[in-house]
Amino acid sequence: MPLLKRPVLKTPSAGTLLGVCLLSLSIALPLPGCVHDSGSGPARPDSAVAFVGVNVVPMDSERVLPDQTVIVRDGLIAALGPSSAITVPKGALRIEAQGSYLMPGLSDFHIHLHSDEQLLSYLAHGVTTVFELNGTPRHLKLRDQISSHQVLGPRLYTSSPLMDGGPEGGIVVSVNSPEQARQAVVSQKRAGYDAVKVYDNVQPGVYEQLVATAREQKLPVMGHVPRTVGVDAVLRARQALISHGIEYFLAGSREESRIAGFALGTKAAGTSVVPDLSHLHTSLRMMEDLEGVFSDPEARYLSPKVLSDWRYSNPTRRVDVKEFAARQRVAYPFVQHLTLSMQRAGVRLLLGTNASDAGLFPGKTVHLELAELVEAGLTPYEALATSTRNAAAFIEEHVDPVARFGTVAVGQHADLLLLPGNPLEDVGQAGQSLGVMVRGQWLTREQLQKMRDKVARSFTR
Repeated sequence: MPLLKRPVLKTPSAGTLLGVCLLSLSIALPLPGCVHDSGSGPARPDSAVAFVGVNVVPMDSERVLPDQTVIVRDGLIAALGPSSAITVPKGALRIEAQGSYLMPGLSDFHIHLHSDEQLLSYLAHGVTTVFELNGTPRHLKLRDQISSHQVLGPRLYTSSPLMDGGPEGGIVVSVNSPEQARQAVVSQKRAGYDAVKVYDNVQPGVYEQLVATAREQKLPVMGHVPRTVGVDAVLRARQALISHGIEYFLAGSREESRIAGFALGTKAAGTSVVPDLSHLHTSLRMMEDLEGVFSDPEARYLSPKVLSDWRYSNPTRRVDVKEFAARQRVAYPFVQHLTLSMQRAGVRLLLGTNASDAGLFPGKTVHLELAELVEAGLTPYEALATSTRNAAAFIEEHVDPVARFGTVAVGQHADLLLLPGNPLEDVGQAGQSLGVMVRGQWLTREQLQKMRDKVARSFTR
C-alpha cells in the first residue's frame, strides 16, 4: 500500500481554537490562547468544516466511497459527495484529507467513568459515545453539561445505579421485594437515567417486577444476568442488553454444546449483547504480569486515585485467585465461540469494555476489544459495526428514537474519526487516528496529545 499523505489544514478559523478551549474546560485546565466566558459558557462555532478528497467508510454497509468531500456545519453532516460535485463553503476550515479515511466515531457501551479527565482519553482514542453502566447524579449532571456544550467530551448515556438484592451499600439500590423493585425503577426514571442496571443477586419475582415496571416506564434493562434467575428466564423477559458475554457462562451453562442455543435464543428475544472479551483478556494478563499492565504508557493519564484503586482492587487481590484464574481460562474460549455464534445468528453485538475498572484503560481498551472481536472470528467490518451502527441502533430502539450517529451520512451528527488507512482491511487502523470530530468540533491528534500531556503533568505536582 502506498504511503498515505497526512491531512493538511488550511484557513484555520476561530472554530478550531474554540474546539480546544471547550475541551480544556472539561478537564479544568485552561490552555494558552483560550478565552473562557464564565458567565454564559462557550458558544458553538458557526463556521463550516470541510474534509476534502477523503475516502469515506460510511458503515451503512461494507463499502468505501472514494474521493469524497464532507461538509460539516452546526454539528451535523451538511453535505457529502464526490469531491468534483461538492463546493466547499467560503471561509470553511478546510482539511485536505486525500488518501485518508473518514469513519464514524467509536462507542463504548460499558464504561465506569471514575474521574472526569477520562473524557479526554476517550476522545484521544476516537471514542465519541459512551454508556456509563453504574450511574450517579454526577453522571446525570455531566451528561447534561456535555449535551449543552458546557463540557466537551463523548456523548454520554447513563444507566441507574446498579440494582441488586441484599442491603443498601454505597450507590447500590437495594431491591428485595417486587414493591421495592417497582418503586426503585419509577424513582430512577424520575431522576432522568437512560436505563436500569440490574446486577447479580436479584431474586426471580423481584426481577420480573423490575422488568415489567421498566417496560411501563420505557426504560431498557441492561446489565448482568441475576444468578438465581438465569439466562433462559432473562431472555424470556427480553432484557434489552446483557453485559458481559461471560454471563452466559456464569448464569447459564459452561457447556460448549449450549452456545448455539444461547445464540438463537438471544436473537429471538431481541436482546443485545456486549461480549467484553477485553475484560477477560485483561484479567488473565494481570494475573500473569500485573506490573506489565501498570507500566503501560496510558497509566500516566489516569488520576492517582484511580491508579491507587487499581492497586487495591484487581484480580491478584482476590482470596480465590487460583480458582478465579482457572475459571477465566476456561471462560475465555467459551465467550470467543459464543461471540462468533451470536454474530452468525444475527444478534446485535455492542462493544463494551468495563473501563476504567482495573487494567482497562479508557479509550485504549476499545481498540483491544476490536482486535479481540476479529480474533474471535468477526470481520473488521463486523467488529467496527459493534462500536458504530449497532450502538446507534440500540439507542434508537431503546433510548432516543431520533438519535443520529453511528454512520457517515447527511443529517447525522458529526462524530467522526479520520484515519491514515482503511479500517475495513485492518481494524487496527481505527486506533491510529489523525484527528477526531465530536459534534462538529475538530481536534487533531497533536492537539489532543498536548492536552493529555498537560493532564499527566498535573498529576505529578
